[in-house]
Amino acid sequence: MNKQGFLLAEETLKIIIAVICIIFLIYFLTALYFAKVGEEKLKYATATLKNSTGSLETAIEEVRSAKKQEVLFALQNPLGWNLISFIDEKPNSCAGKNCLCICDDVWDIGEFLNRQLKECSVNGVCLIVPDLKEEKLEIEINKQFLLINKLNNEIIIKEK
Repeated sequence: MNKQGFLLAEETLKIIIAVICIIFLIYFLTALYFAKVGEEKLKYATATLKNSTGSLETAIEEVRSAKKQEVLFALQNPLGWNLISFIDEKPNSCAGKNCLCICDDVWDIGEFLNRQLKECSVNGVCLIVPDLKEEKLEIEINKQFLLINKLNNEIIIKEK
C-alpha cells in the first residue's frame, strides 16, 4: 500500500492550520500594541490641551485675563497628531461652540472634514474656547511653538 500521499495531505493541513494561527497571533499582538500607543497619545493630548499647569488652556487663560499680552506655548505632544479648530461643523464635545481639538490626522480626499470631525469626536480631546477667532487652524504637532494673543476680544493662535 502507498501511504506516502496520505501523510502528505495530513502534514499540509497541519502547516496550513499553523500558518493561520501565526497570522492570527500577529494580528492580535499588533492590535494590542496600537491600542496601547493610541491610549498613551490620548493621555498626552489631554495633558497638552487641558488638566495641567503647562497646558494650552492655562496659556489661553493668561491671555484672556490680561495677565500677559501674548504667550509662547511649546506644542510638543502627541507627535504626529494635529491641533485643529473647526468653523462650521464642530465635534460633539464642543457643544456647538468654538473649540480646539487634538486628534490624529485622517487621510481622505473627498469628505476630509467629516472624517476628521468624527475622528476628533471619538478619538480626540477638545477644549471649548468661546472667544477663539473663527478661522481654520490645522497644525501638525512637531515640537514647535504657538503664539497666543488677544485682539478685539478674540483669542488668536498662530504657529511661530
